[in-house]
Amino acid sequence: MDERNVDPSACPLCGRPNECGSVAGNEAGTCWCFSAVFPPELLDKVPLESRRKACICKSCAESRT
Repeated sequence: MDERNVDPSACPLCGRPNECGSVAGNEAGTCWCFSAVFPPELLDKVPLESRRKACICKSCAESRT
């Protein structure tokens, strides 16, 4: 997959909807993840082509797998 095929509404780790507020068009482009803390080990699991293109979902963020 290249970055042109990245779905910004899907979690790059599990493929489920990530409920990104920015993608959904929330007021002021806010998202739950703006205040979340993601450990480096979790961010390292995001495929290179998806980094800074799609949010990790709450489930993956909470499981920290």
